[in-house]
Amino acid sequence: MRQPTTNEMIPGVNTSPEDREAYSCDFGRMTRRVPSAVAKPRSVEEVAGLVRRAARDGIRVAVRGGGHSQGGQTLTDGGVVLDTAGLDRIRPAAPGLVRAQGGVQWGALVDTLRGEGRLPRVLPDFGALTVGGTLSAGGCGTTSHRYGAQVGQVEQLEVVTGTGERVRCSATRNAGLFNAVRGGQGQFGVITEAWIRLRKAGGRFRQFELHYRDFERFADDLEDIVEADRFDHLRGEIRHDDDVIVLHAGFEYDEDPNDDRMLHALGHDENTYTRDTASVGRAAMYPPWSFSRRWHYPWRDWFLPWAMLRTVIAQPWLDPDSVPGRPWRWIGLYPIGPEAIHAPLFMRPPGERVVSYSILAVTDEPQLAQAIELAGYLEQVDRTLVALGGKSYLSGRVGYGPVRWAEHYGAMLDKGIAWKREFDPKHVFHAADMPFASRFAAAIRKA
Repeated sequence: MRQPTTNEMIPGVNTSPEDREAYSCDFGRMTRRVPSAVAKPRSVEEVAGLVRRAARDGIRVAVRGGGHSQGGQTLTDGGVVLDTAGLDRIRPAAPGLVRAQGGVQWGALVDTLRGEGRLPRVLPDFGALTVGGTLSAGGCGTTSHRYGAQVGQVEQLEVVTGTGERVRCSATRNAGLFNAVRGGQGQFGVITEAWIRLRKAGGRFRQFELHYRDFERFADDLEDIVEADRFDHLRGEIRHDDDVIVLHAGFEYDEDPNDDRMLHALGHDENTYTRDTASVGRAAMYPPWSFSRRWHYPWRDWFLPWAMLRTVIAQPWLDPDSVPGRPWRWIGLYPIGPEAIHAPLFMRPPGERVVSYSILAVTDEPQLAQAIELAGYLEQVDRTLVALGGKSYLSGRVGYGPVRWAEHYGAMLDKGIAWKREFDPKHVFHAADMPFASRFAAAIRKA
């Protein structure tokens, strides 16, 4: 695709050096790509007009919500970054649904619903993530052991395709587009609005911080907790430096709960902290100040077969000789439950349940070289986890080439390439090294 010069860019976009620099990195701060311009549309029609012009003039567009990707997916060299922050409208829909535009942050959606006794079934663990961003990736959180991934919790979507057409889609209406954009990494269109399913929420939230020094005991408890559906919220953290696994186990309630009953027969060594709050929706999220934008985040995420839980939690992947100890490092775990998710490009291992497994390390600003080295190390870990039946979650930098993309998508690869040809025939949308563009499609077929 030809990249125009700055003075050929779409009217109305910002070409200031300050904006271009501000949009040259994502959350991971591992990759730098400088756009020629930044677009900040305030309406869906502005998005559609920008995309139509980009398709006509051969301009590449990278879609950015909260910019929380770690692998450069929301960046572009020489093209236009389309910032969806201006698409921030929230309104009621049918009973049990809420309509939220693609640039709405999940934390803001929770705040809007406060007092209504309803919440989205699955919320991410960081409130600054956007609706369009997580639905383009997959999305999981502390209630995923019960409801699965976010891509399975939307009734319908409005999408601006690569031709600039505004299209409503669902499982029964324009189903191909619905299947392409959920988990499609922004490669087929811009999610401009989502009809999101809601659940009943309790009036208060209580969470225990349970510490386990015996990893087998933790695995026993987690399996029993998930099977019995004892808690509303679950998140695990393996802290190999401290030789401990922390289980954040939370529940929502209206009447005074019985803590002894909730913790009965669990084998944790201690409950180090009990948190109780009326801020139910945000309670399981990390606070906004948790992660500084000046740090580097060479994170990787996978979905692993549930049967591999005991195998992987015992492995000290974060070797102190390979991973810096400051500011911090840990492994994150989310059980992903049995609800069927019919989103074909959201790749996960077969089976009723899987576990989300994330290797998370943070390095200080001067440590970019160390962070890049760590990213290479995590690519090696990826080969081990994929060999165990895992699938990479595409939020971080995977480093895949044609052979590995073919392995990752399997039988869905050709379908994804066909959807790219149908919904973005001019290849307007770009995310780093994704396989549906023509150059990857040709290389994959040769491989």
